[in-house]
Amino acid sequence: MPLNFAFALSQQQTFELRFQNVSRRLDKAELAALIDLCEQNYYAQQKDHLPYLTQLGRQLYQWLDGKEGWLRKSLDEADEQTILLDLIKTSEAKGLNPETERVALGLAHLPWELLHDGAGFLIERQNLSVLPVRSVQRQTPLIGVQNRPLRLLFMATSPEDPRVPPLGFEQEEANILQATKDQPLALIVEESGSVAELANLVKSYPEDYFDVFHLTGHGIIYTKKDYGSLLPIGATLADNTPCFITEDEVGNLQLTTVNDLAKAFRGRWPRVTFLSGCHTGQVSNKGTVPSMAQALVKAGAGIVLGWARPVYDRTGIVAAQALYQALATGATVEEAVKAAQQEMIDEECTDWHLLRMYRDTRPINQLVTALRTKNRRLAMSEVKPLPSTTWLW
Repeated sequence: MPLNFAFALSQQQTFELRFQNVSRRLDKAELAALIDLCEQNYYAQQKDHLPYLTQLGRQLYQWLDGKEGWLRKSLDEADEQTILLDLIKTSEAKGLNPETERVALGLAHLPWELLHDGAGFLIERQNLSVLPVRSVQRQTPLIGVQNRPLRLLFMATSPEDPRVPPLGFEQEEANILQATKDQPLALIVEESGSVAELANLVKSYPEDYFDVFHLTGHGIIYTKKDYGSLLPIGATLADNTPCFITEDEVGNLQLTTVNDLAKAFRGRWPRVTFLSGCHTGQVSNKGTVPSMAQALVKAGAGIVLGWARPVYDRTGIVAAQALYQALATGATVEEAVKAAQQEMIDEECTDWHLLRMYRDTRPINQLVTALRTKNRRLAMSEVKPLPSTTWLW
């Protein structure tokens, strides 16, 4: 059973933290101060040195644990656990005053991945599966484990524009194939980097064909001041809108929003979406605007991974390799994300804590079965051609 911490609001717009069958009232001013601290030092200044991350992780742990010791006692008693952070009631509450709304949305903004018990980061503990998951109220049809190889839809976007750094996406694609060479998967690549062409490709396959959609490129939090020049003449976009930089049909730069991606899939989402771009898991405008990952779950995607800030290219590649290697072997999604985080730590990626996971309320365990499962279908790379035949007339 996961350790389910649920944040809730009363009719008087006061906050509660509920754990198992008990609850305690939360101080809104204390919550606001913690969110502001993370905004100023973790997001704005991007402090990644270990002493600061440890200090912040200790603050989050002690706050979640409380004087009752809910977290400490549960982890001491458990052999394996997942920490589930239920943000449904706070992130989707209506009619709140501005200050309460800011705190309610900001709870998803806190870097729970840094939880530290004084001995180490919880994510580093080998005997526990400690994985903060941000839950969102949205239910997609449940698809069971498939007895076949993993099917991965890969799309890289690198417009021919001097304002956008070029990507070495061919290497990322090659690295994924190398990481899964002993556990073959079906890799389908959308070559153009265009969301319009992505929509055409999705329509060309049966519903529920893809297990994972991997989108690699540059993510931004749009503001007119910083990125207004990227919009076509006459186009408008609200400040603090999460966007992904994609291409149009001829390779020019195009800003893609959550609504644009949702239209491309038209409800036919793969079970996992990985937005491998900066800011895609970041709650913008000081924690008041949902991240692109969270908004995609609301739009129908089951599980969405994203990055909470700018991330090094190497970190993104290390995470993707470990994630797909685990998923291809039949690991659960939580196990695969945990494997990706552990690999980033092992490879000394200083930004390992930036990976964010949002999901809806339906359980998704394994995507596919392990390689040697009985009657498992083969990947195309495993199918041997029939011997040539000479016909005699």
